[in-house]
Amino acid sequence: MIEGVRFHHELARLFATHLHNNKVTLARITFTISPTVISEATRIPDGGENWYKGQDIDQEYYEPYIKARYKDKIKRVFPFKFLEDRYAPLMKIISKCFTCEGRFSQLYAYHIRLLMHFTRVKMMNLPYFMFRNIEKMAHIVQRKPYLQQLNSIYHYSLIKIIVLHHLSHLNMPWETFISHEMFKGAQISSSVHHEEGGPSSHEKVKETEIIGVPVFVKYKRGTRKLFVAARRVLSPQGVEGALPSSSAK
Repeated sequence: MIEGVRFHHELARLFATHLHNNKVTLARITFTISPTVISEATRIPDGGENWYKGQDIDQEYYEPYIKARYKDKIKRVFPFKFLEDRYAPLMKIISKCFTCEGRFSQLYAYHIRLLMHFTRVKMMNLPYFMFRNIEKMAHIVQRKPYLQQLNSIYHYSLIKIIVLHHLSHLNMPWETFISHEMFKGAQISSSVHHEEGGPSSHEKVKETEIIGVPVFVKYKRGTRKLFVAARRVLSPQGVEGALPSSSAK
């Protein structure tokens, strides 16, 4: 589903900034978000333990997933290389599609908890987990000035999947909904700089580029696009309304 969704930057930003009491009103349509709604939209079962980041996990659950030579060095945050090689491909899918991280240098306790689910050690409620992710993300985005909001938004595809699910019940085509003037997008700075692993900050540049153009992040070892797609760091062709890479320069 994620691979098939051409998500929309401005829709995700507006969804996050307008989310209050589990409701979002955009273009005169009110969307409700909950674990049940996410379950219906994604067809992921709404069952298992309601678990979210910050809850403790017993150390014994880490051991089956960690290489033997690193088991005495495990803390709440640990390097990706500690993970057993056979779990690395699954962990990358988890990071891209469920926790929405674009880099894989470190793992946290919640990564182990998700591994426990996908290896059927202890099942968790994934719609609840993703609902809480969106809830937390919206709270952070709403506290930031406009030019910094895109750096804190994730679950782009999930947000569009939820919107499409609701529109299907209204028999409203996506093209009709997204043609509303509010989705045209304001103009924003497209340059974001931060040290690798550190907080991001915007350059003071003229606001000349349209929101549909992917934001770039400059790291010590080069430049890569900020937003993550299902299989790779996002290419402009993976985003609705984005310019071709040659034009995006």
